[in-house]
Amino acid sequence: MPAEASVVITTYNSSRTIAGCLSSLLDLDPCEIPRRIVVFDNASSDGTPGLCASFRDVRTVRCERNLGLARANNIAAGLCGPGPVLFLNPDVIVRPGSISRLEAFCSESDGIGIAGPRLLSADGRIQSSARRFPDPSAIAARRTPWGRTSAGRAAIERHMPHNPDDNPTPVDWLVGAAMFVTARGREAFGLMSERYFLYFEDVEMCWRAWENGFEVWHVPDALMEHESRRESAGRPGRALWLHLRSMLRFYSDHPGALTGRCPRPC
Repeated sequence: MPAEASVVITTYNSSRTIAGCLSSLLDLDPCEIPRRIVVFDNASSDGTPGLCASFRDVRTVRCERNLGLARANNIAAGLCGPGPVLFLNPDVIVRPGSISRLEAFCSESDGIGIAGPRLLSADGRIQSSARRFPDPSAIAARRTPWGRTSAGRAAIERHMPHNPDDNPTPVDWLVGAAMFVTARGREAFGLMSERYFLYFEDVEMCWRAWENGFEVWHVPDALMEHESRRESAGRPGRALWLHLRSMLRFYSDHPGALTGRCPRPC
């Protein structure tokens, strides 16, 4: 029997990585292969849709314009029908046992809304994927030379801890490269806000999860590899603009983040 969860992958000029992602899913044990796999292509020009369509049991949807990550993910999730959904970036390799572990962990409590695996680089280094909600000092430290000062490095460390716990741990938010949303959570707080074209859609969804009484967990014994590259921002310089615009939108939507208010029990 396949996994209960469906998998959604949004692509944009992802031909270099998407084959590895899809192969890792389809090569899983039959009991762990996702119920559905939907790829939504945001107007790629590098042959990504044709490559995806060559994989059996993968539904590929091509859009003639780039709708942004959040909207594309939501459309694809709707095509999967109800139930839990695992959002993946096209540069993620799913290791055997990781989906089963996430499903098993989330079944332990009705209060879990979102869970995520430990993300590793290809050489096995742990990536920072379990984070605290960013205040303006963390953003400034990551985007300006101030981050090279002792105070700036401290702000980054608070936001992006280097040594995540080896046991499952509740966290503020998870990097959206691999994010498992439970069926209960999906019904209660929805999916990604389409007000965000790119960046902060994962931060914002986790914030809403906590505000609606659901928990967000990092599950480190579920392991996936992540190359951590972003094609979807497009031309150079646009990524910074999109990041700053989404940051301002997040603080406008959730002003409590500016004052350091934590929406989960602290």
